[in-house]
Amino acid sequence: MKNFLIVIPVYNDWENLNKLLKKINIIAKKNSFIFSILVINDFSNVGPKISFKKNKNLNKISILNLDNNLGSQRAIATALKYLIKLNKNFEQDVIIMDADGQDDPNVIKELINCFNKYCPDIVVVERTNRNEPFWFKFLYFFHKTVLFLFTGNYIKFGNFSLISSKKIKYLVNKSDLWAAYPAAIVNNLKNIKKIRSERKKRYSGNSKVNFYKLFNHSCRVFSVFKFKILIFSIIYSTVFFIFFQNDKILFYIFFIPLLISNVYNFYIDFTNKKNFKENINFLLPKLKKIF
Repeated sequence: MKNFLIVIPVYNDWENLNKLLKKINIIAKKNSFIFSILVINDFSNVGPKISFKKNKNLNKISILNLDNNLGSQRAIATALKYLIKLNKNFEQDVIIMDADGQDDPNVIKELINCFNKYCPDIVVVERTNRNEPFWFKFLYFFHKTVLFLFTGNYIKFGNFSLISSKKIKYLVNKSDLWAAYPAAIVNNLKNIKKIRSERKKRYSGNSKVNFYKLFNHSCRVFSVFKFKILIFSIIYSTVFFIFFQNDKILFYIFFIPLLISNVYNFYIDFTNKKNFKENINFLLPKLKKIF
């Protein structure tokens, strides 16, 4: 049986991680899967606590301790880069999921079956329903709609995915991955298979996502598609000018925010690439083996 590596970013969520590991172990035993686990400790201010014993299905658990809080997207990018640097002949296909329980571990079997059947670059899990406050659902819907109108891409998935080792080697050198994992997937990989699953409730505690983090993430997603957005903006502006050429005030009300948004988009991309070059090859995460 093939050994998959499950990568899980964690920030203080050790209680939920332990619950997730128990569920993953049950899935592994039922289906005779073999998993290795890599936990990314995103500079938690609560000490790592993993209460789990080695068995034939979960045969290895390690913690990659980051020396700075990067957020889940950049924590994932750092971990994938670390794996390739550690072993240039890295050949393990990787499952990425969150630790809080919102990514249903029961879907892992479907992920693996789809991956084995179609041999894609990646299998992603699209969310059919979200258990979040109304304000979050509204802003997330607004984000997805605007992104679709200016790029043609409708991204309904997050971190939960199974990616081939060959594509990891390709992605880790892309600054898109430092910006946002889902956007990097859409912008750089062609053979993407999708399965659908409800996004579950957290096992315990409250989400750490707030308006600022959501806005920051949204900006980085848009920056990945900067050239597409610029082209769509030119097209929309031209059409708007044709229909409203006799009303310049209305045209400028439409055009000026669009211009500012595009300038800001390129600025975010510039700072992201600069940050990527300064950090990705010089971060010094420390690996600790649990067993």
